[in-house]
Amino acid sequence: MTRPMNPFPLPGWERTPMRPLRPWERTAHRDYYVDVDGAEAAFQQFQQEIGDLSGVLEDGRLVLVTGESGCGKTALVNRCADWTAVELAKRGRKGLVVDLTGCLPEDEELSIQQRLEQVCDQLFDRLVDTRALRPEEVEATRGDRDNPQRVFPRLAHLLRDDVVLLVLLPSPNELLDEVVRYAKQLSSPRVLFFAESAFFRADDIAELVRRLEAWVPPVTLQVGKLDSGDQLRFAKDRLLRHTDAGTYPQLSDQAVELLSKICQSVAMLQRILHGTYERKLTSGLSYTDTDLVTVDDIRAYLNGLGMQP
Repeated sequence: MTRPMNPFPLPGWERTPMRPLRPWERTAHRDYYVDVDGAEAAFQQFQQEIGDLSGVLEDGRLVLVTGESGCGKTALVNRCADWTAVELAKRGRKGLVVDLTGCLPEDEELSIQQRLEQVCDQLFDRLVDTRALRPEEVEATRGDRDNPQRVFPRLAHLLRDDVVLLVLLPSPNELLDEVVRYAKQLSSPRVLFFAESAFFRADDIAELVRRLEAWVPPVTLQVGKLDSGDQLRFAKDRLLRHTDAGTYPQLSDQAVELLSKICQSVAMLQRILHGTYERKLTSGLSYTDTDLVTVDDIRAYLNGLGMQP
């Protein structure tokens, strides 16, 4: 007899259910993307704009993903980075993903220049640790490790011949100037930079493209709120994945309807589904494949958080 289980955590992250998909680190996550909130269309746009990777290899690129908090920006960035690494491997190149998203202190106000310097400094350490730099360049560059004006334009020269760098940058603040600085200073062959932001809207993106018209234009992708039917599509996907691994209830039609009304982002949907199932599972009552998760179950979970559905 299979054991009762919560069907909503991701493989390997059962204790951290709210972490975004990270397929370049955990290949099992590649199959967990669901076509919700416009992310699939954004991913296809990325594939089309990057194309055969010749632009990345010859000039480098910056990819900026925008959208509201919780809408799946990080998961999309990770998917794009993973796809690029896989495509590079087919061409005999090593796509090295370097995650710098958490490298800046959260409790300090830094200028744009200071932010760039810390990113540069942290990037140097990661490249040394992964042996991505030419051996003769490590000590020669160490004195400039926090000098973005010196390091970023020379990255292609510093990297080993088979390495293509895929850097996940910290989210830029609300200043458009920071993204412009990134796009100009980070332009280097064999380097693809990714950034995400909840601050930029359509007019900001238009201004960004205008200010960079003399440079290699950034790839700009946008994800949004959940559309009608996305909540059901996401829930069905997760509920169908583990039918042979364990037992768990399905969602009642009324529960799906409630989720459609209250969940505006995929992060909120994942949080409520995981939390509701976990609460029902740990209660030890009515948790078989013949039971249903009801509106009352969702409301009980939300009430426990002090939220009113």
